[in-house]
Amino acid sequence: MKSFKKSLALMLALIIMLLSVPAFAAQSSAAPSALHTEGEKIIDSNGKEIILRGTNFGGWGIMEDWFCPYTNPAGEEQVYQTLVKRFGTDATHELFKTYRSNWITETDYKNVASLGMNVVRLPIWYRNFQSDDNGTWYRKDNGEIDFSELDEAVAMCKKYNLYLIIDLHGLPGYQNDYDHCGQSKSMSLFDDTEKGKRYREVVTDFWVEMAKHYKGETAIAMYDLMNEPLGTNITRDGSFQQTFWDFSNDLYKAVREVDPDHIICMEAIWDPSAICSPDVYGWKNIVYQEHLYDITNFTILRKVNEIRDCGYNAPFYIGEFYPRGLTTFGYMFSLFNSRNLSWTTWTYKGAGPDADKSPWFLYGSSSIEKIDYENDSLEELQRKFGEVLRTDGEKFAKNSFADYAANFTDGYSDSASLFTFGLIDNAGTQEQRSAMLSEKLTAIKTTISDWLRKLKTGDLL
Repeated sequence: MKSFKKSLALMLALIIMLLSVPAFAAQSSAAPSALHTEGEKIIDSNGKEIILRGTNFGGWGIMEDWFCPYTNPAGEEQVYQTLVKRFGTDATHELFKTYRSNWITETDYKNVASLGMNVVRLPIWYRNFQSDDNGTWYRKDNGEIDFSELDEAVAMCKKYNLYLIIDLHGLPGYQNDYDHCGQSKSMSLFDDTEKGKRYREVVTDFWVEMAKHYKGETAIAMYDLMNEPLGTNITRDGSFQQTFWDFSNDLYKAVREVDPDHIICMEAIWDPSAICSPDVYGWKNIVYQEHLYDITNFTILRKVNEIRDCGYNAPFYIGEFYPRGLTTFGYMFSLFNSRNLSWTTWTYKGAGPDADKSPWFLYGSSSIEKIDYENDSLEELQRKFGEVLRTDGEKFAKNSFADYAANFTDGYSDSASLFTFGLIDNAGTQEQRSAMLSEKLTAIKTTISDWLRKLKTGDLL
């Protein structure tokens, strides 16, 4: 009898084990496969070409006041410093962690995947991980650098079969003169001074530690080293260009020493000539990134042709785009897909006037309270940065743009849009196309309103 019971127990254990294998195998096979480049293509570890199509989780690591719940057109740095003076560094850090944990949750990764997208570009700020601009890391109790929030993002991407692009959007010393790097009119990262040199050392250490931590992590598509370096004050670009190129190479070499495998992303920003070809420094396994915010489809075509004709023999990726003026989404999506260009929309989520009707966002809300960082109590700030910001709460709704964009995530290219430069658009349903036209008019109004406000404050560069 004992022998029978023992045999039965072994048989049941074997059955349970066999039943559990397919579920585990299915989860593992769905996890993103490691990427590398071959010529102008991005290839996974199975030899398959991967074209990344997705969105940015803008406002997560670094906020912009036109679509996030605070008001300061000069950037988040002033908000941060005011809160540090009022509540201290640790309390301020925890407050912004509360914000990040509610601005993007598991629901949002699920939403992105449900639209057929396969990548999220995650803009981060060095202050998410460091308490000052001299490289002082936030650490766990065991002394390790606290990358737990990014670890959670990686886990979510794995769960929903998404790739993650880590985008350093705001750097110590500021890499451009605009508010979205943290503080407008403050670029000193490329200065030929001891201070500029120190900032570059801190940024290098930042990426070395990041690359050490994520070496071998297949869900990470690439390291995006600097968002829009030099990219908004053209009058200053020329004098800093060589320093920018040399520093990009220094970062490349530092990352490669600790992580030889991940793709490194170099931002050409507005056109390929903004940064050198890979042959100048001998770069390998890199992707070039551009941002397109032009006002006509003819300009978009010219810029995409510049990518085709530059001769860099490396993949290009459109990291941010929006059809300003007479430009149309149908044309941009169709052109990118017809050229096999990877792309991520700017941006996934927004809060502000008419944000629930604007194709700047896949999800929007026009009823989110802005914080009063100079007067709100800590408890009130925690409430405004709390569950009210969750996409799956009562405040946010899916915009028509989300379903329209989903028509292009499988690589579809609308020949009518290409032939007529977007004047005729066959993508999606008639209802979607009508909604897109209405929402674009709303977005233009919102953009003009934001420009006028920043013009008043002197922060429109």
